[in-house]
Amino acid sequence: MHSATRLRRPRSAIHLLICLLLILAGAIGASLIQTGGGHIAVQGLKIPGKDGTVVSADLFRPDTATATHKAPLIVVTPGFQRTKETQISYSLELARRGYVTLVVDPYNQGESTSQPPHSDDPSIQTVIDYVSRTDALNYVDKAKIGITGHSAGGSQVRHMAAEYGTKEVKALKKAKTPDSPGGTTITKEEREKAEQLNPIRSVFISGWLQQLNAKKLKNIRSNVGIGYALYDEGSYRNKNHNGDLRHAPEAIAVINSCLPKSQHVDHVVIGKGYGSAADRTYRVAYNDRTIHPFQPLTPSAIGSMIQFFDDTIGAPHQMSTSNQTWWLKELFNGLCLVAALAMLVPLTKLLLTIPWLSEARTDISPAPSKPKGKGAVMFWTIFTISATVACVTFIPLSVASQHIFSAAANKQNGWFFPGRMVNGVVLWSLVNGLLGLILLWISHVISKKHGDDEAKDWGIRMNWAQTGRTLALALPVIVIFYTILAATYGFFHVDYRLFVVAARPLTKRWFLIALTYVPALFLFFFSNSLRVNTSMRFNNQRRWVNWLIIALANSIGLAAIFVIQYVTLFSTGTVFWTTNWLYVNMLQSLLPMMVVLPLFNRAFYHATGRVWLGPIVTTTIFALMALGGSVAYIPMF
Repeated sequence: MHSATRLRRPRSAIHLLICLLLILAGAIGASLIQTGGGHIAVQGLKIPGKDGTVVSADLFRPDTATATHKAPLIVVTPGFQRTKETQISYSLELARRGYVTLVVDPYNQGESTSQPPHSDDPSIQTVIDYVSRTDALNYVDKAKIGITGHSAGGSQVRHMAAEYGTKEVKALKKAKTPDSPGGTTITKEEREKAEQLNPIRSVFISGWLQQLNAKKLKNIRSNVGIGYALYDEGSYRNKNHNGDLRHAPEAIAVINSCLPKSQHVDHVVIGKGYGSAADRTYRVAYNDRTIHPFQPLTPSAIGSMIQFFDDTIGAPHQMSTSNQTWWLKELFNGLCLVAALAMLVPLTKLLLTIPWLSEARTDISPAPSKPKGKGAVMFWTIFTISATVACVTFIPLSVASQHIFSAAANKQNGWFFPGRMVNGVVLWSLVNGLLGLILLWISHVISKKHGDDEAKDWGIRMNWAQTGRTLALALPVIVIFYTILAATYGFFHVDYRLFVVAARPLTKRWFLIALTYVPALFLFFFSNSLRVNTSMRFNNQRRWVNWLIIALANSIGLAAIFVIQYVTLFSTGTVFWTTNWLYVNMLQSLLPMMVVLPLFNRAFYHATGRVWLGPIVTTTIFALMALGGSVAYIPMF
């Protein structure tokens, strides 16, 4: 045992060092791209709002924006289940072109606080007021402020454009009253004062068509652009029940909102500008060939947004809309994420060389041969049952979670499972985790191949001392993971992520609600560890084949939901799950975790000879990853 420990120590240390170097390389690369090679300053802000709320934002300031050479400002807001980091394609590409960019976390998401029950003002309103009513950003041209948002963020920016526009309209109406300074004639001073009440010059609505009608657009006094995915999964809600904007009443209403009745159109020419940018009556519609969640990741859609602001505000640095580097930052961030997760295994092995912690390890029982005949039939039957149940229960249980966890579903702040969308995953994991244990027990009873001491052979049995050492081993693994993440974020302002799959720095907000979610999710993670390390570990099967099987066993059921959803969409024009399509979209971040989960549980099993350490570590980290980008109605504190 001691000689084997001595042999493992240098190898684990080398592997750990490689992972740390890759994290560093990824962070430096992501930072260099994010800062435009040092020409863009990026910093986090906490902007106070009404009733004690706080908006978390990232400020991108090009070095050409100064008090003497003021630059336009664009405020960016993400949609439902997204944080400010997921909008890097918008914020970075705008900043590279000389715009000062502020990208925010919506209330109840990311690091912005929740709101009191009586308030529904979007976080973007707090930021617009902060920029337009204070001189904190003295390098911003307040006459050139734009806003953009995707999905639910698109709805918010439409609402803000209408709200500020209404203030301008009311002021102008008041200026025409006989008792106003200019009487029934609006003076130059009255017009300027009215326009100051509406600081939004241009608004780009991405991924949102609902409520775009003449009534909702009536008081908007800003240039308006809309970008909509041709294959948007939510397009069934539109009046034409599709994503084609050419004859969409919503798009036609946008264009006609700037035109006199005599010039109203009955169809939209995609990409054609209508009205005048100088008069803030410019209107344009874009219809990119992509799906809803991929809009902020599609170069042509990003280019459409850039083109709109170039046409209506004017970029300080002229640059082709196809010249985009955001994807390089995503790749470097992805390198950080992969290296940080891979680091967990050599880190564990290195900690196990510490004599006291080494007692958490035991010898691994010999793996049996892969099943044949009836055993193979039973293996694949259980495989199929598990995958099928995982597939058919996800949406119904997600819907049921809205009734079981009704407070979060009704946007009520509380500590009892406040994660609105994650609650569906909790309910699904409980059912499927329990099913996994039942199927494993049935398989064991039928096969009758184990002796009386199978609990020890499977790596389940531990005494109190071994339990304590296992927990003591898990703690530094998790703490070191988040300490390195905090240092990476502190030095480089980048986290670990690959698009929407992300590990974000641990804050008090997420730590407190993790105390609820980690125990609730543990059953599924433990069930998976027990399954892949007992009934799916064979001594006469190639390692890569076995690892592929265990990865598929844990993910193919959820992957089938994607297949059903998008085969139906591209075959019929409407998704299979309509009212619950957002739960399907949530699988984009969940499914990759399900693919790698059994691989980590296997690696931790090989490191310790027991099935416990894997689920302890992975439940904590994966739960925090799922929560960090989700909507959560947490009491203000």
